[in-house]
Amino acid sequence: MRLFPPITLARLITSFLFTAVIAGTWDAWWHGAVGRESLFEPPHLLLYASAISAVLMGVYGWYTTIEKVWKRVALFLLLIPASAPFDELWHRIFGVEDLSSPLIVWSPPHLAIIFALIFSFIVLIPLLRQDEDALARRLFSSLAFAGILNLLFFVVAPLQPTGPWELLGFWGAGVLAAILVGVFLVYERLFSGIGSSFALAATYLLVTAITFGEMIKPGIKIIPHDHPPSYVIIFAFVIAALIFDLTARLPRAVRGALAAGVWALILYGLSTYYFKLEFQYSTIQTVQAVGASLVGGILTGFLVDKIFAPTKLYAP
Repeated sequence: MRLFPPITLARLITSFLFTAVIAGTWDAWWHGAVGRESLFEPPHLLLYASAISAVLMGVYGWYTTIEKVWKRVALFLLLIPASAPFDELWHRIFGVEDLSSPLIVWSPPHLAIIFALIFSFIVLIPLLRQDEDALARRLFSSLAFAGILNLLFFVVAPLQPTGPWELLGFWGAGVLAAILVGVFLVYERLFSGIGSSFALAATYLLVTAITFGEMIKPGIKIIPHDHPPSYVIIFAFVIAALIFDLTARLPRAVRGALAAGVWALILYGLSTYYFKLEFQYSTIQTVQAVGASLVGGILTGFLVDKIFAPTKLYAP
């Protein structure tokens, strides 16, 4: 006897994974603002509870359905807790990563858990597409793609134009723009509907909102010029999403260029309005960020066109 029908399981697992992504984002921010306190600090507890719940639901789905899709879901979910002993072994051999090093993101155990989460979301997508409830399909698909977008942005964090690493300088904005355009266009293609991009942007901002605060407790602050203010980030993503929603009849490469270019212009071109003079981006840095974003948006639009056949949106 099944306690949950398959679609309910898919919704629950998506929700638990999304909560795990929120916990991971919270944890990364916590380490930067407070430091490493203990294994049982609040972000860790939320992450453990969410991941364990998702794994149990996935194994239950595989056990009760004996379907290949659920086997893939369960196997990818099982990789999440499996990365924990790998991480512990890595730390015992190589020590704890320095926050100033890209290895805090790119160490093998960290990449293992990140991609385990990403592929867990991906294998759930075919199940979510079968949801007959249109509202639920929009809600849970937005959770899945917002989780994927957040995790991909985290993977390329060392390439971001601002922050502790900046490996590509302001050219790194093109990588972020390519990810942004790719995730939005693929989501639109698989879960089309009025306002699909706006729904995805709003859901993504729910995850990132946890990092918007400048203080977590008295005396401990996030560097105020480490990233644009929260209202600028929100504005950039909302405008980019509206561009996607309002230009549905244009070729994807054009839409990608428009959305990526405006997104980069807001984030990097308007620094004179929200940073003190010594922290403002130079004209060269802004041109690099916007130019790289335009290229990233165009190339990703072409790539998505190659992967997905043109749809009726292109019809006259």
